[in-house]
Amino acid sequence: MNDSVRRRGRPARLSQDAILLVAQEIVESGGIDALTMRAVGERLSSSPMAIYRHVRDKDELLLLLLDRVAATLERPESPADPRQRLVVLWRFLHDRLAAQPWVVGVLAGGDLAGPSILWLVEEMLQAFLACGLTAAQAGAAYRAVWQYTVGVLTIRIAMARTTAELDRPSFQSVMIASVDPGQTPAIAALAGEWPHAWDNYELGLNALLDGLMPRS
Repeated sequence: MNDSVRRRGRPARLSQDAILLVAQEIVESGGIDALTMRAVGERLSSSPMAIYRHVRDKDELLLLLLDRVAATLERPESPADPRQRLVVLWRFLHDRLAAQPWVVGVLAGGDLAGPSILWLVEEMLQAFLACGLTAAQAGAAYRAVWQYTVGVLTIRIAMARTTAELDRPSFQSVMIASVDPGQTPAIAALAGEWPHAWDNYELGLNALLDGLMPRS
């Protein structure tokens, strides 16, 4: 980042781009709870009121950040087969969100979304339609897979944060490793490689898509 933005003794020329750059640094290092107008102002050696001249409030700032991230996404090559296309598109979204954990926190709120991501939503809906779903079914299918994807990512992010904070094995791993094979043989068989949702994302994705496909 340019020294003029970071150095407190030399206030940067305030602009929306400079604000967004600093805001993204804050959410990437501390999450969305760390993002405040005051925090942005301090990084830019400006008052919170000066920030408000460029963005209305925190929601608008998050909305602009979401759109900024979405605009950088390069469209994946989509297979001609709509069922395969759905796997590629959802896997693409999952992997990009996994690389930006703060975005998951914003999207999980259900209210904010940047217009630059509409192309992906459109392609997903078109693929569902091409599989034989009605418009209403395609919308319901999209929401079902979206909820599954966000759920998987939310658990992954929370567990990664917890693991990073612990200086010991997790309670869950200790419990699984110490089960009695006589009482819980199925759990004991998986004790060395207990599956996590993110490891099985594509397995669950395919099962969910299969269940959503129209019956012949």
